Amino acid sequence: MATIDDEEAMFETLDPIPSEIATAISDGLNALNESAGIRREAFAIVWREDGGLVAGITASVSFSVLFIGNLWVAKSLRLSGIGTKLMAAAEEEGRRRAAVAACVDTLSTQAPDFYPKLGYVEFGRVSGHAGGRPVDRIWFRKEFSAAA
Repeated sequence: MATIDDEEAMFETLDPIPSEIATAISDGLNALNESAGIRREAFAIVWREDGGLVAGITASVSFSVLFIGNLWVAKSLRLSGIGTKLMAAAEEEGRRRAAVAACVDTLSTQAPDFYPKLGYVEFGRVSGHAGGRPVDRIWFRKEFSAAA
């Protein structure tokens, strides 16, 4: 077991986080998970118009669960159905990668009504404050049917 000598070690707060630090931490955690047989397969699906990126979703599959990272649609295209299509495409890709369920989180200031319309059920919530107003972070889950 490693010991820490306080005179030789130190904590350092980094803000912003340098990309090489974020990569080193992520790679270290991924190596630990892979040694336990838990792989993470990350992917993105994008929507382009006239060669420009106007919407996209990042996701990963790990231990048979699809984790939605970020879903973004340009302001001018919100409520056009692109977000629903991106979610469907991510779920399809998740199933292709053997996911049996999906998880996503959002803020109460973002799209908390969007995910239940797609069959997601809330399973967790944490309340906080931002800019002097209450904001909740909400987690949703969706089980994939065997027939899908």
